[in-house]
Amino acid sequence: MTFEALTPSLILEAVSAQGFRPTGALLSLNSYENRVYEIAVEEQPPLVGKFYRPGRWPLAAIVDEHRLMRALDEAEFPLVAPLPLAKPIAQMSTLAVTDDFVYALFPRFCGRGNPDLSNDDRKWLGRMLARLHTISAHVNISHRLTLDPDTYGYDALEFILSQPFLPIDLAQHIETSLLQALVLTEAFFEEEMEIIPVHGDCHLGNILWNSDGPHLLDFDDMLIAPPVQDIWMLFYGDPEEVKRQQDAFFEGYDVFRRFDHRTLILAEPLRTLRMIHYAAWIGKRYGDPAFQSAFPYYRERRYWEEFLLSIKEQISLLQEL
Repeated sequence: MTFEALTPSLILEAVSAQGFRPTGALLSLNSYENRVYEIAVEEQPPLVGKFYRPGRWPLAAIVDEHRLMRALDEAEFPLVAPLPLAKPIAQMSTLAVTDDFVYALFPRFCGRGNPDLSNDDRKWLGRMLARLHTISAHVNISHRLTLDPDTYGYDALEFILSQPFLPIDLAQHIETSLLQALVLTEAFFEEEMEIIPVHGDCHLGNILWNSDGPHLLDFDDMLIAPPVQDIWMLFYGDPEEVKRQQDAFFEGYDVFRRFDHRTLILAEPLRTLRMIHYAAWIGKRYGDPAFQSAFPYYRERRYWEEFLLSIKEQISLLQEL
C-alpha cells in the first residue's frame, strides 16, 4: 500500500470515527516520512493528524513510540502528545487504524523554532533532555532499533550498493570508503555504555518554543541508543563555540541526571552513521513522488560525488579521535 490510497475522504472519515466533526478543510504539513495534516473541526481548534508510512514500522514499534510519549505526558514532560481516541486499537489508546493506515491525532501546537539559543536557553534544553532520559530509561521498549554500525551503517551500505541509481564508476570508491568509515565507527561501540530509549532525531528543528519554554515533537525516529544521540546535534560552530554551548547545556542537564561525558567522543561516529543511513533512507522511498520532488538531485552524479567527499572527510575526523 502507498500513500496514493490515503484520500481526503479517508482522512476525514478517520477523524469522524473518533467523534470529531471535520469541516472538510485539510492543510498538508511538511513531512516526508509520514503524511501529516492540519484538520479543521467544528467548535474547537484544528487537529493535526499523523498517518504513518505503511510498512515502515511494525505496529508493535509504533506502539512503543506511543508508550514512551504516554509516559512522558503522564510525567508532565513538555512534548506535543497524541490525543486519546474514542475508537483506538487494543494495544494503545492514542492509535487507530483505517484501511490499514495507522494514525494518531494531536492538538495543534503553537510554537516557534529558536535557532539562536542563549546560554539560558541551552541550560533549559539540558534540563529538558535530562528529564526525558530519566523517564525513558524506565520505560519498557522492546520493538525499536538499537542504533549501532549494523543497523545504521552496514544495512544502509548493502542497500546503497544494490541500487541502480549509484553511478557505476563511483560504486567501488563509495563501497571502499563506506566500509572504511564503518570499521572506524565500530571501535567506538565496543566499549560498554548505557543505552536507553531516546528521541533519536533531536535537532533544533524538532524543538518548538512558546512562553512555557521548549517542547519536543516527532518521536517517529525513536530508538535505543546512548543518551548522547539526543545531544550531539544541538551544538554547532567552531570548537570554542561548541565548548561554550556544551558547558551551558550540561549545567542544566546535570541538575536532573548524570551524563557520561566520555560518550561525547561518539559525536563524529554518530554523525557518520546518520549520513550513511540518510542516503539509504532517501533511496528506499524514492518511488514516493514526494521524495522525488524534495530530492530531485538524488539520482544525479553530483549527489554521489558530494556524498563520497563527505564520507572521506568523516574518515579523516574519525582517524583523529
